[in-house]
Amino acid sequence: MFAARRSWRLVAVVLASAACGRGLPPSEAERAALAVAKEVAPAPSAGCSGRRLGTVRGVRRTLAAGGEERGYLLDAPAAGGPVPVVLAFHGFRASARGLRWWTGWGQLARRDGFIAVHPEGHDGVALLGTTGRGWDMRPAETHDVDFVRAVLDRLERERCVDRRRIFATGMSNGGFFANLLGCALAERLAAIAPVAGALDLGSCVPARPMPVLILYGRADRVVPAALIAAARAWWARADHCATAAADGDCEHYTGCAADLVYCEGPQAHRWPVDATERIWRFFQAHPAA
Repeated sequence: MFAARRSWRLVAVVLASAACGRGLPPSEAERAALAVAKEVAPAPSAGCSGRRLGTVRGVRRTLAAGGEERGYLLDAPAAGGPVPVVLAFHGFRASARGLRWWTGWGQLARRDGFIAVHPEGHDGVALLGTTGRGWDMRPAETHDVDFVRAVLDRLERERCVDRRRIFATGMSNGGFFANLLGCALAERLAAIAPVAGALDLGSCVPARPMPVLILYGRADRVVPAALIAAARAWWARADHCATAAADGDCEHYTGCAADLVYCEGPQAHRWPVDATERIWRFFQAHPAA
């Protein structure tokens, strides 16, 4: 699906401000979950015993995957103890640099000391009657899943990564891909948070229960609400949930093997102002066991 290509400077400033902690404050339940999550010991990657690497900010890296050169933007702190990783995927016919700018993930990574990765999609994706750069969305499509696996392999080898705290999010077509990764790469990811994009993954079976936060806007005229509803139903089955209970603008599913939360706001097809901070808190509260 489309993500806006316009360089909305004012919107970007607002989004970056929200990402730096001026969004909605954490609820009492979130604070309790965060406190419990802090007690989960990290799982150091191989890179924790390697040479010390310095800070990088929005640096472009490339690697070979699937017979072609693929790129991504990297924000990473100087070497120290194991740190989390957030993978953030841009929308259809958009870019890694644009998503990094609008959402503020790079800035938040510097503030809180984690690795932010903004990969570039592959060309030739067909959506909405046109083609452009984007992402796979369905379980039978493995091109981009293999690319992400290669990125994680490199990160874990070269940097000190906490393998219990690797997360994925994305906007629009990137949200559909983050949704796919929650099943196809469940053995590597701790939690996912698709924004304005998710669908029913059919017969895909995740390697383990996956914590999922889905964000969607009531005014979205690009991604039908029925697709999001089908994705929620699919994850409710995959995570063995019982019912959903309303809590403000969110629905928290109960009796699940892993937390499933759906939040709906008034926005159209865009990244919500408070999304980056809200997603980061959800990720922090859900390390892998």
